[in-house]
Amino acid sequence: MLQRIDTVLRFLRFLPFLAGGDKQDETKTGIASMISGQLANLVATRVACLTIILVMVIPLFDIWTFPQTDYSLQTWVNRLSNNIDEGRYDDTMAELELMKDFYTRYAYGPYRSCMGVAYTNAQGVTAFDCTTNPTGIAAQVAAWDSGRAAPPRLSASLIVHTTTFMVQVNMHAPNQVEAAFNMSTMLFIILIMVFCGLALSSVVTDLAVRPLERMLGTVRKIASTVFKFSAEVTAEQNDEEVTDIDSSNEMKLLEKVVQKLAIIADLQTSRNVPDKTEDMRDEDLGILSMMHGANIAEKKGRNTRRISGSAGVGQRKKAIGVPSVRLEDFGVSQEVFASWNFNALNLSKNQRVNLAVYTVCKFHEDGEGFVNTGDEVGMFQRFTTAVEKEYLPVPFHSFAHSVDVLHAVSRVLRSIASGSYLTELEEFSLLIAAIGHDIGHPGVNNGFLSEVGHELAMQYNDRSPLENMHCAKLYTITSKHETNVFYHLSKEQYKEVRKHCIETILHTDMMAHQAMVKDLQMLFQMNTEVFTAEPESDDKGQMMISPAEIEIFSDNDTKTKVLNCVLHSADVSNPCRGWEVTHAWAMVCLEEFFAQGDQEKVLGIPVQFLNDRDKLNKPNSQIGFIEFMISPFFVAQIRLWPNLHEMGSNLAQNIANWQDMWEKEMNPAEEERSKVKGRVDKVTRSISEAIERAPL
Repeated sequence: MLQRIDTVLRFLRFLPFLAGGDKQDETKTGIASMISGQLANLVATRVACLTIILVMVIPLFDIWTFPQTDYSLQTWVNRLSNNIDEGRYDDTMAELELMKDFYTRYAYGPYRSCMGVAYTNAQGVTAFDCTTNPTGIAAQVAAWDSGRAAPPRLSASLIVHTTTFMVQVNMHAPNQVEAAFNMSTMLFIILIMVFCGLALSSVVTDLAVRPLERMLGTVRKIASTVFKFSAEVTAEQNDEEVTDIDSSNEMKLLEKVVQKLAIIADLQTSRNVPDKTEDMRDEDLGILSMMHGANIAEKKGRNTRRISGSAGVGQRKKAIGVPSVRLEDFGVSQEVFASWNFNALNLSKNQRVNLAVYTVCKFHEDGEGFVNTGDEVGMFQRFTTAVEKEYLPVPFHSFAHSVDVLHAVSRVLRSIASGSYLTELEEFSLLIAAIGHDIGHPGVNNGFLSEVGHELAMQYNDRSPLENMHCAKLYTITSKHETNVFYHLSKEQYKEVRKHCIETILHTDMMAHQAMVKDLQMLFQMNTEVFTAEPESDDKGQMMISPAEIEIFSDNDTKTKVLNCVLHSADVSNPCRGWEVTHAWAMVCLEEFFAQGDQEKVLGIPVQFLNDRDKLNKPNSQIGFIEFMISPFFVAQIRLWPNLHEMGSNLAQNIANWQDMWEKEMNPAEEERSKVKGRVDKVTRSISEAIERAPL
C-alpha cells in the first residue's frame, strides 16, 4: 500500500496545476499572480474548513431523532402474529400488555391493534385492512386498551404489520423532535454559510479590495489634480460637459488618468525638434542652434542668439490726465493701431516716444491705472524719453522694436481678457517691461558675448547677460528722481512691479523658449475639459472667457507663466503680423544677424548659421524660424486664448508667402519643393487645429 501511495505522489509532482507541482519563480511572478495565488490558498483553506464542519457536525443532529434502523416494533408485531397463528390467544393478550409496558418509557408507542389481511393496492403499495365485525380473539385484540391516544395527524401514525396482524404506533412526538432538529440543522447551515461568507469576504477585502480601494483613492486624487475639477468649476458647467469623478467607474477613470499622464509625460520629454538633421539646410540648423544654445553642426556649447522680447503682467486698470491727442498726430490711424498691421519702423523718433506714452496711458480706462494725473503723465514722458536714449542704433533691437513690442503686449492683453484675472499693477508692470526689455542691446546675441569673453558675459557668468543688463539699465533709469516712473507706488507695490519686470525680461532669453512652450501645452492638457468647452461670444463676435478659465488663470503660478508668455510672445510676434510688417521686420532682423556675422568673420570665430550673409537663404530661414520656434509657441497660446486666432491666421499666410518667395528665388527641384510644402502644410494644419481647440 505504501509503495502505491509513493508512486501516486511521484506522478502528482509532474502535474503543474496541483499543489506540489512545478513552482514558478517568485521573482518572475507578477503582483496580480501573487495576489491570485494567496487568495486561492486562503479561500481553499476556508472552504475545506467549511466542508469538515458540515461533515462532522450535521450527523450529530440525528442522535436525538427516531433511529432509522429500529426493528423493535416489527419484532413485537411478529411475536404477536405468531401467537395468534399458533392459537395461543392468552399469550397474545399477555404479549400486548408487555408491549404496552415496554413503550411506556418512550415518547412513542402503540395505540391500536387489529387482525386482518395485508394486500398490495393498484399503485403497488402494501396496505392492511382490519377485520370488520371481529369476534373471538380478533374482538379481544381490537378492544385492547393501549393507554395511548391516536396522534392528532394521520401522518404521525406508523403502521407495522404482518400478513394477518397490524399495530399502529403514535409517532407524533418523534416527528416533532425530528422536525425541530431539521430546522436546527438548516439554521446551523445558514449560520455556518454566513460566517464562512463573512470570513471569505474578509479575506478578499484584506488581500485585494482594501489595497485596490487605496489605489483607486489615489487615482481619484490624481484625477482631481489632473482634470482640475473643483466645486466652483463643476457648478458652472453643463451636466453633459462634466466628468463626475465621484460617480465615475474607477477603472474608466484610471484609464483616463493614465492616458492624460501619458500625454503629459510625452509633452515633458518631447523636444519639439526633429531628431534627424542630416537633410536640413543651414538655415534650419541655425534656428535649432538658436533654440538650444548649441551649434548643432559643430556640436559645441556656444553661439546662442537671442531675439529681443518683452514680458507681461497685469490686471485691468485705467488712466486719465493724458493730453487730448489723436493717434493720427503720431503718424498712425486708429484702424492700423488696433490691428496687426502696425509698423513702428515707419515712425519718427518723437512719434515713437509719444506713441509709447499714449499706449501706456490709454491702456486702462479713464480714472484708473497708474498714470492718471498731469504730473504722472509728465513723469512717464521723461521716463520714455530717457529709455529711448539708452537704445542703441542697431537694425533690429532698437527703440522701434521696443514700441512694437509694447503695442503687441497691449493688444495681446486685451485679446486674452487679462482684466479678468490679472491685477492693474501686474498689467502696468508688463507694459513697463515691454518698453525697457531691450535697453542697451548691442546688436549681438548672448552666444557672441560669451564667445568673445565680453565684460557682460563675465559679469553675469554667461547666464542671460543681455537680459540681466536690460533689467539693470531699466532700474538705473527709474532710480533717478526725474525719471522714476514708480515714484507714486507704495513699497509693496514697487517690490511687486520689480519682481514682475525682472522675471518677464529674463524670460525673453530664447533659452527659456522651449520650457515656455511646454508650460503652455501642459496648462492646456491639465485642463482640457475646461478649455474645450463650448465658449460664449460677445456682441462683437469675440469669444468670452469662462469662469472656469478665469479660475485657472488666477492661480499664482499660472499668472507668472501668463506674464512671461505675453512679453515673450510680443517679443517674437513679428511673423504674426500683416505680411508687409512681417517682411520689413524680418529684413532688419537678418541685417542685424549679418552685422554680427561680419564681426565674427573679422574676429576669426565660428560664424553662426543665421549670420553669414553670403550663404543664408532669407526665405528659407524664415520658414524654419516659423516652423520650429514660432508656430509651436503660438499654437499653444491660441489653444488657451482663442481670440488670438488672427495671429495664427497671419502666421499661416506668412509662412506660405515665404514659401512662394523661396521657390521663386531658388527654383528648387520637385522633390525639395514637395518637402518644403509638406512642412508648410503641417504648420498650417497645426494652427487650424489650435483655432478649433482640438485636443493634443
